Amino acid sequence: MQRFQLSIRKEHAEFLATRAMREGVSMAEVVRRLLDVEARWDSPEGSGTIWDIVGLFKDELPLIDGIPVSEDTDLYLYGRGSDAAAARCGHAADTP
Repeated sequence: MQRFQLSIRKEHAEFLATRAMREGVSMAEVVRRLLDVEARWDSPEGSGTIWDIVGLFKDELPLIDGIPVSEDTDLYLYGRGSDAAAARCGHAADTP
């Protein structure tokens, strides 16, 4: 690695500190990762393939009944139960 000193605005430092804490890495590592992404996009080949985005985002919410959203979107949109079934059909649930 090559050592590099950089002066940045306060809001940039706050962004780096927040992101570093969230990802559990140093601020320098956050900068390296951001530079890696920019360098890939700026290369003559571009980003490569669509698969380059795999793993960039992490879903913090658990699966519903162990079922991924890609296998049952209605479950995630409407939930379970009679109200959910009525919503799927476009009908309001009957209320007593």
